[in-house]
Amino acid sequence: MSKKIFTTAILSMFAVVAFAQQQMPMQQQQKKVTTDYSDEEIETFVEANLDVTKVQQEAKKESMNIIKKNDLDLDRFNEIVAIQQGQSDEEASKAEMKAFNAAAQEIMANNQKTQSKMVAALENHDISQEKYQKIMMAYQQDEDFRKKVDTVVQSKSQG
Repeated sequence: MSKKIFTTAILSMFAVVAFAQQQMPMQQQQKKVTTDYSDEEIETFVEANLDVTKVQQEAKKESMNIIKKNDLDLDRFNEIVAIQQGQSDEEASKAEMKAFNAAAQEIMANNQKTQSKMVAALENHDISQEKYQKIMMAYQQDEDFRKKVDTVVQSKSQG
């Protein structure tokens, strides 16, 4: 019983995060984004984003390894998530649930470390989380600003 509650709690957290991420763009579209960042601020953002992306990619690899280490593959892990959320009529064996719960716990712990590493990456580039998020929002919502940032990215990749 406690395993089911734990699993449900984990999945609820994932669902809340996913919901917040889905809702955020709609809320952000209602506000006019700031795009008047200096070339130096954009360059700092690009450098920080490269480091944040590396951290995220490493975390993804680690999560895949955690799932494999617990004798699951990604497809089955996702199927069990769907089962837990009531979106699948399939069933999971006790052994699969045990493996799933162990993997989910380890992934959650790893996600906390990843978050700390991402914050450290931003701090290493002297950019606040708030400014990083605002520039990212502008990048996602303003086509002209996105082109300007992409130009900086291209110059960095060629240089």
